[in-house]
Amino acid sequence: MIGEVWTYEAIKPNNGIAKVRPILIIGSDANNQLQYVDIHYVILSSSADCGIYDVELDEKTASNIGLKSASIIKTTKIYTGAKSKLGAKIGELPNEKKEEFIKKYRSYQEDIVTKFLLEED
Repeated sequence: MIGEVWTYEAIKPNNGIAKVRPILIIGSDANNQLQYVDIHYVILSSSADCGIYDVELDEKTASNIGLKSASIIKTTKIYTGAKSKLGAKIGELPNEKKEEFIKKYRSYQEDIVTKFLLEED
């Protein structure tokens, strides 16, 4: 499941409206011995700008995954939600894009920790 692209009924943070969107599953709490399993995901956007931590999927890569158009993986927008809101599996992220996601996500997390520690001093 991790590394797969699915449709998901996500709530838009700016207006609270539910919208079916493509997401990349990056984790779950299945091993946390909870009755209800949540997933951790990032949204794929075909209309957002690409930031320094985001992963760009060109037309060819997006098409190979099963997406309709070029997209951006919003690495800095991590969400947790109910596994029950998953729709259909679209495809799977290619290994080189998984590696790029991991690298950029780690860099983003390191920057957050560094800035947090600097604020403590």
